[in-house]
Amino acid sequence: MIPRNPHPDCINCKNLSDTIFCQVKDKELASLDIEKSSRTIKKGQIVFFENDQVKGLHCIRVGKVKLYRTLDDGGMQILRISKENDVIGYRGLLGNGQYIATAEALEDSEICFIPKQTIFDLIGSNLQFSLKLMSMFASDLSEAEEKSIRFVQKSSKERLAEALLMLEASFGVNTEGFIKINLTRQEIAAFAGLATETIIRNIKAWEESGILGLNKKQIKIIDKPQLISISNTPE
Repeated sequence: MIPRNPHPDCINCKNLSDTIFCQVKDKELASLDIEKSSRTIKKGQIVFFENDQVKGLHCIRVGKVKLYRTLDDGGMQILRISKENDVIGYRGLLGNGQYIATAEALEDSEICFIPKQTIFDLIGSNLQFSLKLMSMFASDLSEAEEKSIRFVQKSSKERLAEALLMLEASFGVNTEGFIKINLTRQEIAAFAGLATETIIRNIKAWEESGILGLNKKQIKIIDKPQLISISNTPE
């Protein structure tokens, strides 16, 4: 359960050093405090919808959020899974942009919202923040392009193996070795760009061969060298 905190303090935020606001001055953080809002989003609730007008940035204080597009056939393509300290909804910040994806909470989350004009004021007054934001834009685009190219060129087993390795690298593991994010098989399929049946079949086969360990939705990578080999990912 998320502790009740209707308006967390930016200056004293425990996550500050790990966010794009790490080099923002105390006076500027005080201004952010005045303008921003914070809300608790329950698991399964929508933070914003694809094609809605971008009105500002969303900073994840606690929790995890999936960003996905709805395909023509009604299916889902997960573009990214964001976690604590990540900023989401910034791709359409400039101009009269729209959100390129829907953001949905994967677990109970606390998310701060900073209006667009407040961000623009900060860009104008703080060069380091501007550079940090530009770097995030560039990194996000590069990562998306690389993932798209790699996945298109790979077989279904290679894509699934790489997706599981990416999830472990991004979210870490708990004390029992399970990846610290619980996704349904449908969500893993949407993240890897595969059919759910393919995900279920391969995960079951890898469990039987000792590559993975399963506990309901939880997944543990037991034989990482073998999974890396299957993923055909350059070291």
